[in-house]
Amino acid sequence: MKINEITAQAVGKWDYIFQSLGIEVGNGKHCPCPVCGGKDRFRFDNQNGRGTYICNQCGSGDGLELIKNYYQCDAKEASNKVAECLNLSNQNNQIRANLAFRKIDSEPLHNDNIPDNPVCKKVEYLLSKATLGQSQYLTKKGLTFDLPLLDNGRIFVPMLNLHNEYAGGQFIELDGSKHLMRGSNKKSAFILVCSVLSRPTEVYANLLAHNEIIICEGLTTGISITEFRHPSMVISAIDAGNLIHVAKSIRELNSTAKIIIAGDNDIDQSPNTGLAKAIEAAQAVNGYYSIPDIDYKCDWDDYRQQFGSDNALTHFNKNLIKPELPTVTKLNMQTELSSMNLSQMASSQRAELLNQYYDNNLAINLTTDEIYHYQDNAWQPISDKLLMRTLADLFTQSGEPFNPLRISSAVESLRLSLPIMGTPQKDLICFKNGVYELKSQTFRPHNKQDWLLVSNDIDYYPAKENESFDTHAPNFAKWLKRASGNQDKAKNILAALYMILANRHDWQLFLEVTGAGGSGKSVFAEIATMLSGKNNTVIGTMDALEKARDRALIVGYSLVILPDQPRYMSSGAGLKAITGGDEVAIDPKHKQPYSCKIPAVVLVINNEAMRFNERNGGISRRRVIFHFGEVIPEKERDLNLVSKIEQELPLIVRLLLNEFTSPAEAKERLHQ
Repeated sequence: MKINEITAQAVGKWDYIFQSLGIEVGNGKHCPCPVCGGKDRFRFDNQNGRGTYICNQCGSGDGLELIKNYYQCDAKEASNKVAECLNLSNQNNQIRANLAFRKIDSEPLHNDNIPDNPVCKKVEYLLSKATLGQSQYLTKKGLTFDLPLLDNGRIFVPMLNLHNEYAGGQFIELDGSKHLMRGSNKKSAFILVCSVLSRPTEVYANLLAHNEIIICEGLTTGISITEFRHPSMVISAIDAGNLIHVAKSIRELNSTAKIIIAGDNDIDQSPNTGLAKAIEAAQAVNGYYSIPDIDYKCDWDDYRQQFGSDNALTHFNKNLIKPELPTVTKLNMQTELSSMNLSQMASSQRAELLNQYYDNNLAINLTTDEIYHYQDNAWQPISDKLLMRTLADLFTQSGEPFNPLRISSAVESLRLSLPIMGTPQKDLICFKNGVYELKSQTFRPHNKQDWLLVSNDIDYYPAKENESFDTHAPNFAKWLKRASGNQDKAKNILAALYMILANRHDWQLFLEVTGAGGSGKSVFAEIATMLSGKNNTVIGTMDALEKARDRALIVGYSLVILPDQPRYMSSGAGLKAITGGDEVAIDPKHKQPYSCKIPAVVLVINNEAMRFNERNGGISRRRVIFHFGEVIPEKERDLNLVSKIEQELPLIVRLLLNEFTSPAEAKERLHQ
């Protein structure tokens, strides 16, 4: 492809491109320049989605210019890198046969069961038989757009969902007639309107990164919109009834994007279906809608053909409306209950009602068979008893009798119908006011599709200039100085606290703090608890780690503290398995046993180091010991030290993240 064609495809996607190339551009605020390194000289303003930037030292340019300067290469090489990020390479004719769900080392699948899905296999097969080309059906409408074409010239476009899999496909014949591939699951599925075929994982990443997403009904309408609304990511919901389902799915994935519903004007119908469904979808996601304001049936492709792309853009923007949001509260549900007949509902209908009560924020963990509720910015287990009591309350509010069998059957139906929980995103720290991404060192809003299980109680704010522990966190600095005794050990202690803050259980280490009473061990444990979050911390024993029944008590926590362990003489097999990232047996009371990994940091607090009779080096490789040798005299102890440090906690967090901009540095220190 030509350079200008590649840059045209890159419009609106530069956030994703820079992230893929490892170029740090900040979040629209001043930050260090990725080229010259000048502090606070650089700002990524991304005007018109072209990746534009300004640096007081280097000057300004667009996204391609930044890549040229960053890699010190010419425009051709820079455009090739962009093409690789967008999967534009080697796609001029034959679609790659391995496009669908072939595992590669650098891109693990999110769902290992995908290859066994017959719908996915069929879509993959059809794509392998297709070539990218222009359809006569579209060229007659004045649209030149590459799409997968089968041998007979008909279009085949894959439908995707947000589980990183194909949900089916749509055929468009030469005469424009459309039908879905047999076995397609249309609800919440969509078609990406793009002339470059992308893997579902890449589409997922693009949806997560885009600032403006337009959802339309048909594919042809979407192609027309891409003609005049270049920076936006456009997807087709296939029909009007699916607009709301697709919009909700996108909003769950990307909580900050501007979502626009590009509806059809079905003025010949009463009611106007296209308008009604567009408004409904926009209200559901706090978004916008736009339909052609004209006195006959018309979609945006019809409008473009009649008035041209420039006029279509002007009209689209002029008719962009944000509808008023309906007030949806528990009180509304109580009012509606009076008109419902819960006793006559099927158990699946009662299950759906229960899910609506929880704002559709429920999901199922297939490993534990537990239902989780997204609240307080994290997914938390919710007991069957609480769900049953909630449904019983709904029966009572409706004035109807109930029996336990109907209640329990609804909860079981709920378990079968809920979405499956995904794998928690790595390299994220969930704060009270948002999520910090360790790789990009950026802060963004919460997103329940991160599938995070824990959230601390700290508000995060960017560090200010010249902040330091000594000046701005004097109580923490005083404790650190007395506990460490020297600067190198102090840095190692900070690395341990960073490990707890970032929940780096994947480092396959455990922390052990020893020392006499009054040496600062308990303060370390208190600080660790603050960083992890009190609700995410559990107290245990070494013996508990060895037993499947007792291990059930530590599932779901990010920090396990083992305080004041009695003299321990064993192999530490349970500790070794947990910290090594192995699956361990869990045997909860009154539930089916299962096995899982426990993603928690283990912290041992003892007067003296534990002894193990394991001789294979498994414990010694994982063990990080800190000995606090100085006992603080009684008269010098500050009984309010912990509460004072708690007041300094937001600043301590900022300084820890600044101290270890590279997590590998903290890990290396703990391995010393």
